Amino acid sequence: MKRLTAWAKRTAAGMPFAAKCFLLLFLGVLVPLAAQSAVFRWHTEESVNRELMNKLDEELQDDADKFAAVLGELTTIAAEYRQNETLYRYLDQEYSKDLEVMVRYQDDLYGLFTGNVLFPKEIRSICVYTNNDGLFNSAFVRKEEDVSDGSFGRTLLYRNVQPVAGKPSMLLQSSFAETRASLYEGDRFLSLLVTLDYYRQYARYDKLMAIEVDLDYISSVLNEGKLFSNIVMTDSEGAVLAAAHGYGGGISYFSPEDEPLSGMQVMEKQIGAFPLTLYGVCDPEIFADEFDEGRVLSIGISAVCLLVCCAFILTLTRSINRRLGSLVRQAGEIARGRFVTTKAREGGRDEFDVLQNSINAMSVQLKTLIEEGYQAEIARMELEKETNQAKLLSLQAQVNPHFMFNALESIRLRALAKGERETAGVIKHMARMFRNLIEWDRNVITLREELGFLDEFLFIQRYRFEDEFSYEIDVSEEAYDCLLPKMILQPLVENACVHGVGAVAEDRWVGIRAQTDGKALEIRVEDNGGGMPPEKLAELRSMLSGDARAGRSVGVWNVYRRLALSYGDAFSFRIDSTPGRGTVCAVRIPMKKEDASCTP
Repeated sequence: MKRLTAWAKRTAAGMPFAAKCFLLLFLGVLVPLAAQSAVFRWHTEESVNRELMNKLDEELQDDADKFAAVLGELTTIAAEYRQNETLYRYLDQEYSKDLEVMVRYQDDLYGLFTGNVLFPKEIRSICVYTNNDGLFNSAFVRKEEDVSDGSFGRTLLYRNVQPVAGKPSMLLQSSFAETRASLYEGDRFLSLLVTLDYYRQYARYDKLMAIEVDLDYISSVLNEGKLFSNIVMTDSEGAVLAAAHGYGGGISYFSPEDEPLSGMQVMEKQIGAFPLTLYGVCDPEIFADEFDEGRVLSIGISAVCLLVCCAFILTLTRSINRRLGSLVRQAGEIARGRFVTTKAREGGRDEFDVLQNSINAMSVQLKTLIEEGYQAEIARMELEKETNQAKLLSLQAQVNPHFMFNALESIRLRALAKGERETAGVIKHMARMFRNLIEWDRNVITLREELGFLDEFLFIQRYRFEDEFSYEIDVSEEAYDCLLPKMILQPLVENACVHGVGAVAEDRWVGIRAQTDGKALEIRVEDNGGGMPPEKLAELRSMLSGDARAGRSVGVWNVYRRLALSYGDAFSFRIDSTPGRGTVCAVRIPMKKEDASCTP
């Protein structure tokens, strides 16, 4: 078993997907469906056959019960006549005159048989036989020398007399006559014989009542059956008394043992307590032909279903194989470094569409990550280069810095000694600003630190313009702790002071505003200077979009480049200016707090 399992795994591993689908179709669909169809047909035929046999048994039992009820009704009628004393007096009396016989017949006997009793249609005739020679033969009474032989004036070829169970003085006689006794009689008879011996005082003559059963009616009832090929009623000796088909003329016998030899199937039912039997004969070939027709129809329907199923599965397999092949080829291209994408189906939402969209997204993302990695590396190298240059300049500026600070401190003390406190204050702020420029130990600082440096610069600018200059700093509380690259605001404020308000004679004003929206930090530097002409503004905007290099606006260009190297595409830098009204520089960068890292 292990070897077989291992062989199956190796074979399955080496099979292409299309072959696996065909194998799955054959083993998982065709074989089970064919087996299910065969089992279903077998089970259906067995169920139908059982149901058919039950219906045959029910039909034969219904006929047997019907005939038993008919014969039971006849025994009831016979019992009533057997206990009728008027009938006994008429049959046992000695008559001296023929007129007396006729009067008694008309007054008593005729009314007894025609007046109050309604005979059922199953009765062919009722007649009383006696050896009283004083009576006349009539419709209901006949003279017989020997009433016990049961011939009743006929020449019998066959006679079978059997007692009726539970009915004393009653016999059931089946007989065949040599010739027809009349035009309305056949050659076979079924009679209920009743010995009239109920009253012992009327025993002078023998008396016997015979009730003839209408066998033609019995045959018509048997002919109503739809399931049997033939239904036969026989007596205890097997002589056929009535049949749905055939057995007409002469004595015929039915043997259930001979029917199977001719391929027929026989069912048997006893007719109540009477010595009669019903045999139902059916032809299995008829049912077999019907089963064959049903089998052919079932096989045809199964074949059509299989063909439709195969066509559908083949179509689906071909579609899956084609789409899977496309995914395999795309994966191979990606593995070779060519990040291609394939066109997805419109409105497709199955697993292959999801997988194809995922592979496309992965291909695009890999390409983007690789390109961004290259670009980030280039940006990092440029930022490192510019930072190193700034540090080099800082080192060059630090040549004997103590000498410079000591010199500025000596000048400040000298100005204080002469009482020039304002000049001394300016020199102090200049020394602080100079120290902040040369101490470049961090590339990223908080806005609070940047504004502290601007305070030194703006103090000097206010000294420069005397009382004709003012500035305003409006910063939200949350913005103070936001991080930004060092020395980003000073060039913008310097431009506002030198090129902006420097062009007006009075009421010079510079504003610095900063606020956050939860995601970004927005800083605005504005002035009320002379503004820029449209061509100068267009030149600056072209420089910021990368279409031109920096000319005289080196400070603005450096700010833009440092922001681009630090934030990539995640920042915005906008300049708006109106001649005669002033200029606004707006910078928007990602919001990062003091406890977060900022990419330099």
